[in-house]
Amino acid sequence: MFLAVDIGNSAVKFAVFRDAASPLCHFKISASPARSSDEYRLIIRRFLSESDPALSVSAAVIASVVPSLTAPISRAAEEISGAKPFLIGAGTHTGFPIRIGIHAQLGADLVANVAAAKEILAPPFVVLDLGTATTFTAVDRSGCLSGAVIHPGLSVCLDALARSAALLAETPLSGPSSLIGTTSDASVQSGLIFGHAAMIDGLLDRLESELCPEGETLSLVATGGCAGQVLPYCSRRIPVSDDLTLRGSAILYVNNRKK
Repeated sequence: MFLAVDIGNSAVKFAVFRDAASPLCHFKISASPARSSDEYRLIIRRFLSESDPALSVSAAVIASVVPSLTAPISRAAEEISGAKPFLIGAGTHTGFPIRIGIHAQLGADLVANVAAAKEILAPPFVVLDLGTATTFTAVDRSGCLSGAVIHPGLSVCLDALARSAALLAETPLSGPSSLIGTTSDASVQSGLIFGHAAMIDGLLDRLESELCPEGETLSLVATGGCAGQVLPYCSRRIPVSDDLTLRGSAILYVNNRKK
C-alpha cells in the first residue's frame, strides 16, 4: 500500500491506496507553512492509526503546488514509508502527450487531474479544479494535454474585495438566495457566486468551440474545495470528483513504478 498526498495552497489531502483504484481511506488538513516535518509525521501516523491500526504504507507519491510544504511533508512521508516519495513533476512519465511551452510550469495537480480524468472521460475534455485558483485543463481530441486557463479562485476574489473596498467588510461565503441582493452581504454573495458561475459557463463555451470544431461533445469533470459552492449555479451539469487529484497521483505512481 502507498500514501498519496495532494499539497495545495489551501489544503493538504492524504489518501492510502492499494493500487490505482479508489482510496482505502482519506482525509485533509489546512495547508500551513508553520508545521514541521515532525508535526506532519504525527498527523499522518494518527490518520493511519485511526483509519486502521494495522494499516501501513511502504511508499508515497506527492503532487505539490506549494514548494515550501513539499520538503517537510516529503520528509514525513519518507520516515513513515521507509522510501523516498515519488514527486510528480516535469520528468514524470504521464502516458499522454503534453503540448505546452514550458513543462516545468505545469502544475503537478493539473497533470494528476488529467491522469484520473482519462480513466473516466473520452477526449476532448476539460478538467475544472476550483480551489485557490479556478483552473481549466484542456485535453484535445487526440488525448493531448494542450494547455490550461487559470482564473483567481472564489476565496481569492472574496479576500481581494474585502481588502480593497472600504465599505465591504468580509462576507460569509454562502449560496445566494436570489440574483439581486438587498443587503451588502447578499449582493457580494450574488456577485461572487453567480459571477464565478457565469465565468465558468462562458469559458467552457469558448473552450468547447476551440476543442470541438466539428461539433463533438466536450466532456467535463470538476474537483476542488469550491466546486460544491459554485457548480450548482452553472448552466452546465458538471460531475464532481472530490478525490480526482489523489486518484490521478496514484495512477501516475503505479504507471511510473512499472517503467
